[in-house]
Amino acid sequence: MPDSELQTAYASLKAQAELLAGGLGDIQRRVAILTSLYLDSGCNHVFSQMAAHGALWAMGYFEAGGSLGRLVARRYFYSAEERGYRLGILREFSESFRRVNRLVCIDTYTNYHFARTYGHLPGAGDVIPTDLLEALNRIHHARVHNTTLTPSEKRQIFECSFHCEQEITVAPGVAAAVAEFDCPIMRALCLHPIVRFAYFPTLRYLLFRDFSNKEERISKGMRAYDLADRAGWDHVHKSMRYYGQMPESFFTAPLDHYQALRSEVIRTAQAAEQLRQPE
Repeated sequence: MPDSELQTAYASLKAQAELLAGGLGDIQRRVAILTSLYLDSGCNHVFSQMAAHGALWAMGYFEAGGSLGRLVARRYFYSAEERGYRLGILREFSESFRRVNRLVCIDTYTNYHFARTYGHLPGAGDVIPTDLLEALNRIHHARVHNTTLTPSEKRQIFECSFHCEQEITVAPGVAAAVAEFDCPIMRALCLHPIVRFAYFPTLRYLLFRDFSNKEERISKGMRAYDLADRAGWDHVHKSMRYYGQMPESFFTAPLDHYQALRSEVIRTAQAAEQLRQPE
Protein backbone atom coordinates (compact mmCIF):
# COMPACT_ATOMS: atom_id res chain seq x y z
CA MET A 1 0.00 0.00 0.00
CA PRO A 2 1.46 3.43 -0.94
CA ASP A 3 2.42 5.74 1.91
CA SER A 4 -0.24 8.22 0.83
CA GLU A 5 -2.93 5.58 1.30
CA LEU A 6 -1.59 4.73 4.75
CA GLN A 7 -1.74 8.41 5.68
CA THR A 8 -5.30 8.58 4.37
CA ALA A 9 -6.26 5.49 6.37
CA TYR A 10 -4.75 7.01 9.51
CA ALA A 11 -6.60 10.29 8.95
CA SER A 12 -9.87 8.38 8.50
CA LEU A 13 -9.37 6.49 11.76
CA LYS A 14 -8.50 9.72 13.55
CA ALA A 15 -11.66 11.40 12.27
CA GLN A 16 -13.61 8.42 13.60
CA ALA A 17 -11.84 8.72 16.95
CA GLU A 18 -12.59 12.45 17.16
CA LEU A 19 -16.27 11.77 16.58
CA LEU A 20 -16.41 9.01 19.18
CA ALA A 21 -14.43 11.00 21.77
CA GLY A 22 -17.13 13.67 21.89
CA GLY A 23 -16.70 17.07 23.47
CA LEU A 24 -14.47 18.08 26.35
CA GLY A 25 -17.08 17.11 28.92
CA ASP A 26 -17.69 13.60 27.57
CA ILE A 27 -15.18 11.95 29.87
CA GLN A 28 -17.35 8.89 30.60
CA ARG A 29 -17.54 8.26 26.87
CA ARG A 30 -13.77 8.32 26.57
CA VAL A 31 -13.40 5.97 29.54
CA ALA A 32 -15.68 3.51 27.71
CA ILE A 33 -13.55 3.84 24.55
CA LEU A 34 -10.27 3.30 26.39
CA THR A 35 -11.70 0.32 28.27
CA SER A 36 -12.91 -1.23 25.01
CA LEU A 37 -9.35 -1.09 23.67
CA TYR A 38 -8.04 -2.79 26.78
CA LEU A 39 -10.59 -5.60 26.53
CA ASP A 40 -10.23 -5.95 22.76
CA SER A 41 -6.49 -6.45 23.23
CA GLY A 42 -7.07 -9.42 25.48
CA CYS A 43 -6.22 -7.20 28.46
CA ASN A 44 -2.70 -6.73 27.10
CA HIS A 45 -2.89 -3.01 26.22
CA VAL A 46 -2.73 -1.88 29.82
CA PHE A 47 -1.87 1.69 28.83
CA SER A 48 -5.48 2.27 27.82
CA GLN A 49 -6.67 0.88 31.17
CA MET A 50 -4.34 3.22 33.04
CA ALA A 51 -5.46 6.17 30.92
CA ALA A 52 -9.07 5.40 31.88
CA HIS A 53 -8.13 5.56 35.56
CA GLY A 54 -6.35 8.87 34.99
CA ALA A 55 -9.44 10.36 33.38
CA LEU A 56 -11.75 9.20 36.19
CA TRP A 57 -9.39 10.42 38.91
CA ALA A 58 -9.15 13.85 37.28
CA MET A 59 -12.95 14.13 37.22
CA GLY A 60 -13.01 13.85 40.99
CA TYR A 61 -10.05 16.14 41.59
CA PHE A 62 -9.68 19.02 39.14
CA GLU A 63 -13.37 19.70 38.45
CA ALA A 64 -14.87 22.65 40.31
CA GLY A 65 -16.98 20.27 42.39
CA GLY A 66 -14.11 17.87 43.01
CA SER A 67 -11.57 17.61 45.81
CA LEU A 68 -9.53 20.65 44.78
CA GLY A 69 -12.63 22.72 44.06
CA ARG A 70 -14.02 22.01 47.52
CA LEU A 71 -10.68 22.97 49.07
CA VAL A 72 -10.70 26.29 47.20
CA ALA A 73 -14.31 26.94 48.21
CA ARG A 74 -13.48 26.38 51.89
CA ARG A 75 -10.30 28.46 51.69
CA TYR A 76 -12.18 31.48 50.31
CA PHE A 77 -15.47 31.03 52.16
CA TYR A 78 -15.34 34.64 53.34
CA SER A 79 -15.52 36.22 49.87
CA ALA A 80 -17.81 35.16 47.04
CA GLU A 81 -15.79 37.32 44.65
CA GLU A 82 -12.44 35.74 45.58
CA ARG A 83 -13.98 32.27 45.60
CA GLY A 84 -15.56 32.76 42.19
CA TYR A 85 -12.33 34.14 40.73
CA ARG A 86 -10.23 31.19 41.86
CA LEU A 87 -12.83 28.59 40.95
CA GLY A 88 -12.87 30.20 37.51
CA ILE A 89 -9.11 29.62 37.23
CA LEU A 90 -9.62 26.03 38.32
CA ARG A 91 -12.33 25.56 35.68
CA GLU A 92 -9.96 26.85 33.00
CA PHE A 93 -7.25 24.44 34.12
CA SER A 94 -9.76 21.61 34.30
CA GLU A 95 -10.86 22.40 30.75
CA SER A 96 -7.24 22.22 29.60
CA PHE A 97 -6.90 18.89 31.37
CA ARG A 98 -10.04 17.58 29.65
CA ARG A 99 -8.62 18.74 26.32
CA VAL A 100 -5.46 16.72 26.93
CA ASN A 101 -7.55 13.73 28.02
CA ARG A 102 -9.55 13.93 24.79
CA LEU A 103 -6.40 14.05 22.67
CA VAL A 104 -4.91 11.07 24.51
CA CYS A 105 -8.08 9.08 23.84
CA ILE A 106 -8.08 10.04 20.16
CA ASP A 107 -4.43 9.14 19.69
CA THR A 108 -4.73 5.87 21.61
CA TYR A 109 -7.77 4.74 19.61
CA THR A 110 -6.28 5.78 16.27
CA ASN A 111 -2.87 4.20 16.85
CA TYR A 112 -4.36 0.96 18.18
CA HIS A 113 -6.73 0.43 15.26
CA PHE A 114 -4.19 1.60 12.68
CA ALA A 115 -1.68 -0.96 13.95
CA ARG A 116 -4.40 -3.61 14.06
CA THR A 117 -5.15 -3.25 10.34
CA TYR A 118 -2.00 -1.80 8.80
CA GLY A 119 0.79 -2.38 11.31
CA HIS A 120 2.36 -5.21 9.31
CA LEU A 121 2.71 -3.15 6.13
CA PRO A 122 5.92 -1.43 4.99
CA GLY A 123 5.62 2.29 5.59
CA ALA A 124 3.41 1.98 8.68
CA GLY A 125 6.37 3.15 10.76
CA ASP A 126 6.33 6.41 8.81
CA VAL A 127 2.80 7.10 10.03
CA ILE A 128 3.22 6.46 13.75
CA PRO A 129 6.52 6.29 15.70
CA THR A 130 8.38 3.08 14.96
CA ASP A 131 8.86 2.07 18.60
CA LEU A 132 5.15 2.59 19.31
CA LEU A 133 4.22 0.62 16.20
CA GLU A 134 6.42 -2.27 17.29
CA ALA A 135 4.81 -2.23 20.74
CA LEU A 136 1.28 -2.22 19.29
CA ASN A 137 2.20 -4.97 16.84
CA ARG A 138 3.27 -7.13 19.78
CA ILE A 139 -0.11 -6.51 21.39
CA HIS A 140 -1.97 -7.48 18.22
CA HIS A 141 0.17 -10.56 17.72
CA ALA A 142 -0.81 -11.68 21.22
CA ARG A 143 -4.47 -10.81 20.54
CA VAL A 144 -4.60 -12.83 17.31
CA HIS A 145 -2.99 -15.83 19.00
CA ASN A 146 -5.12 -15.44 22.15
CA THR A 147 -2.10 -15.22 24.43
CA THR A 148 -1.31 -13.06 27.43
CA LEU A 149 1.85 -11.00 27.45
CA THR A 150 4.28 -11.56 30.29
CA PRO A 151 4.47 -8.92 33.05
CA SER A 152 7.81 -7.79 31.63
CA GLU A 153 6.37 -7.42 28.12
CA LYS A 154 3.35 -5.50 29.41
CA ARG A 155 5.58 -3.12 31.32
CA GLN A 156 7.84 -2.50 28.32
CA ILE A 157 4.87 -1.80 26.06
CA PHE A 158 3.21 0.44 28.64
CA GLU A 159 6.42 2.40 29.11
CA CYS A 160 6.75 2.92 25.35
CA SER A 161 3.11 4.02 25.00
CA PHE A 162 3.35 6.26 28.06
CA HIS A 163 6.53 7.98 26.88
CA CYS A 164 4.98 8.67 23.46
CA GLU A 165 1.85 10.06 25.09
CA GLN A 166 3.82 12.33 27.41
CA GLU A 167 6.15 13.58 24.69
CA ILE A 168 3.68 14.12 21.86
CA THR A 169 0.35 14.90 23.53
CA VAL A 170 0.53 15.67 27.24
CA ALA A 171 3.63 17.87 27.49
CA PRO A 172 2.38 20.54 25.03
CA GLY A 173 -1.09 20.50 26.62
CA VAL A 174 0.17 20.91 30.17
CA ALA A 175 2.61 23.63 29.09
CA ALA A 176 -0.23 25.56 27.46
CA ALA A 177 -2.38 25.23 30.58
CA VAL A 178 0.40 26.38 32.91
CA ALA A 179 1.19 29.36 30.69
CA GLU A 180 -2.30 30.72 31.36
CA PHE A 181 -1.88 30.86 35.15
CA ASP A 182 -1.74 34.36 36.62
CA CYS A 183 -2.46 33.42 40.23
CA PRO A 184 0.49 31.99 42.23
CA ILE A 185 -1.78 30.30 44.79
CA MET A 186 -3.87 28.48 42.19
CA ARG A 187 -0.76 27.61 40.22
CA ALA A 188 0.70 25.97 43.32
CA LEU A 189 -2.51 24.06 44.07
CA CYS A 190 -2.96 22.77 40.52
CA LEU A 191 0.68 21.80 40.03
CA HIS A 192 0.91 19.89 43.33
CA PRO A 193 -1.91 17.37 42.93
CA ILE A 194 -2.38 14.49 45.34
CA VAL A 195 -3.06 11.49 43.11
CA ARG A 196 -4.85 8.41 44.35
CA PHE A 197 -6.17 5.93 41.81
CA ALA A 198 -8.92 3.59 43.00
CA TYR A 199 -6.69 0.52 43.03
CA PHE A 200 -3.96 2.07 45.20
CA PRO A 201 -3.32 0.38 48.57
CA THR A 202 -4.75 2.07 51.65
CA LEU A 203 -3.09 5.41 52.45
CA ARG A 204 -0.98 5.29 49.27
CA TYR A 205 -0.75 8.52 47.27
CA LEU A 206 1.43 10.05 44.60
CA LEU A 207 2.49 13.55 45.66
CA PHE A 208 3.68 15.84 42.87
CA ARG A 209 6.23 18.56 43.41
CA ASP A 210 5.60 19.99 39.93
CA PHE A 211 2.97 18.46 37.67
CA SER A 212 4.29 20.49 34.74
CA ASN A 213 7.59 18.57 34.91
CA LYS A 214 7.49 15.82 32.27
CA GLU A 215 10.15 13.70 33.96
CA GLU A 216 8.22 13.71 37.23
CA ARG A 217 4.98 12.79 35.45
CA ILE A 218 6.74 9.85 33.80
CA SER A 219 8.32 8.73 37.08
CA LYS A 220 5.00 8.92 38.93
CA GLY A 221 3.20 7.24 36.04
CA MET A 222 5.56 4.28 36.16
CA ARG A 223 5.03 4.11 39.92
CA ALA A 224 1.27 3.98 39.33
CA TYR A 225 1.87 1.20 36.82
CA ASP A 226 3.90 -0.85 39.31
CA LEU A 227 1.13 -0.50 41.89
CA ALA A 228 -1.39 -1.68 39.29
CA ASP A 229 0.74 -4.66 38.34
CA ARG A 230 1.08 -5.58 42.00
CA ALA A 231 -2.67 -5.25 42.61
CA GLY A 232 -3.53 -7.41 39.60
CA TRP A 233 -5.15 -6.21 36.38
CA ASP A 234 -8.54 -7.75 37.13
CA HIS A 235 -8.70 -5.72 40.33
CA VAL A 236 -7.49 -2.61 38.51
CA HIS A 237 -10.29 -2.99 35.97
CA LYS A 238 -13.01 -3.63 38.56
CA SER A 239 -11.84 -0.80 40.83
CA MET A 240 -13.07 1.80 38.33
CA ARG A 241 -16.45 1.37 40.01
CA TYR A 242 -15.12 3.18 43.10
CA TYR A 243 -14.93 6.54 41.31
CA GLY A 244 -18.73 6.57 41.11
CA GLN A 245 -18.74 8.10 37.62
CA MET A 246 -19.68 5.25 35.25
CA PRO A 247 -23.16 3.70 34.77
CA GLU A 248 -23.87 0.15 35.88
CA SER A 249 -24.08 -1.07 32.27
CA PHE A 250 -20.39 -0.21 31.89
CA PHE A 251 -19.48 -2.72 34.59
CA THR A 252 -21.92 -5.50 33.78
CA ALA A 253 -21.16 -5.59 30.04
CA PRO A 254 -18.45 -3.04 29.13
CA LEU A 255 -18.12 -4.03 25.46
CA ASP A 256 -21.90 -3.97 24.96
CA HIS A 257 -21.95 -0.58 26.68
CA TYR A 258 -19.30 0.68 24.28
CA GLN A 259 -21.03 -0.72 21.19
CA ALA A 260 -24.31 0.92 22.21
CA LEU A 261 -22.48 4.21 22.74
CA ARG A 262 -20.74 3.87 19.38
CA SER A 263 -23.99 3.12 17.57
CA GLU A 264 -25.69 6.12 19.15
CA VAL A 265 -22.82 8.44 18.19
CA ILE A 266 -22.92 7.22 14.59
CA ARG A 267 -26.71 7.59 14.38
CA THR A 268 -26.51 11.13 15.73
CA ALA A 269 -23.74 12.04 13.29
CA GLN A 270 -25.69 10.61 10.35
CA ALA A 271 -28.81 12.51 11.37
CA ALA A 272 -26.81 15.74 11.68
CA GLU A 273 -25.31 15.17 8.23
CA GLN A 274 -28.76 14.67 6.70
CA LEU A 275 -29.97 17.93 8.25
CA ARG A 276 -27.03 19.78 6.72
CA GLN A 277 -27.81 18.59 3.22
CA PRO A 278 -29.95 20.91 1.06
CA GLU A 279 -33.48 19.76 0.26
